[in-house]
Amino acid sequence: MVSRTAVTLTGGDAVELDFGAISSATYKLATQKSQLGQKIASALRIIEQAIDKYGADRLALSFNGGKDCTALMHLVRAALLRHAEARGQPTDALVSFCLLYKKTFSEIDRFVQQSAIRYRLALAEKSGSMRQGLQLFKDDHPEIQAIFVGTRRDDPHGSKIDYFSPTDADWPQFMRVNPVLDWSFDDIWAYIRSANVPYCCLYDQGYTSLGDVDTTARNPALFKDGLYQPAWSLADGCLERSGRSSSNASRSSDASASKAAADDAKREQQQQQQQQSHPACR
Repeated sequence: MVSRTAVTLTGGDAVELDFGAISSATYKLATQKSQLGQKIASALRIIEQAIDKYGADRLALSFNGGKDCTALMHLVRAALLRHAEARGQPTDALVSFCLLYKKTFSEIDRFVQQSAIRYRLALAEKSGSMRQGLQLFKDDHPEIQAIFVGTRRDDPHGSKIDYFSPTDADWPQFMRVNPVLDWSFDDIWAYIRSANVPYCCLYDQGYTSLGDVDTTARNPALFKDGLYQPAWSLADGCLERSGRSSSNASRSSDASASKAAADDAKREQQQQQQQQSHPACR
């Protein structure tokens, strides 16, 4: 197991974002009468309830570079700034728990480091199982009582939890706060695009759900005219995890694998072009 609380940031040209602009834009979106506006308003209320109950200095964010926790990170920063300004307090670093993948994409690593700079995260990277990682995190941060998590109801096990759900009795004790629990795949991308939230460039290359390198592939539902389309263009959100598998073997058995192999050169060219145009890949 690895515990890295003091992380050397390698975010390249990433700079801290304007939290005031983030907060203003997000709360403005929350006033809209659209479905997205209502989802944003609900998520902000849950975040605000957590801040009021636990205090900003006893809250952390679970962040691994995925789209859901990326959207959540933006929402949390918006609410934290409003809370701090209302009390004339400074905006502190946000403690963030990051469970390292066994074999990760370099693009995810880079994006996580960039996000730590952009959102002023005190990044605590841990390895091992989720339970082991949380225990290491608790040992380093005994003051943390609750963790914001980007779980949605349509995620595995997401249907069994609520907005505030404590960890099981035999796990390190935290309150899990789930502000985007009722959001869909489309809701996440609608917010990211409406609020101009920076996201990992792999989502522009045909990936819709990210994990270990050995269990993550481009989504075959996004393959069109010889190229992979960006994640936000997925027509059916139920196919979000179509690029995920439990092992390399299951990936190889996927019906699209042979076709994908024949298109490697074209995808490589597409990836290079997208990396050049996407700031998170620089």
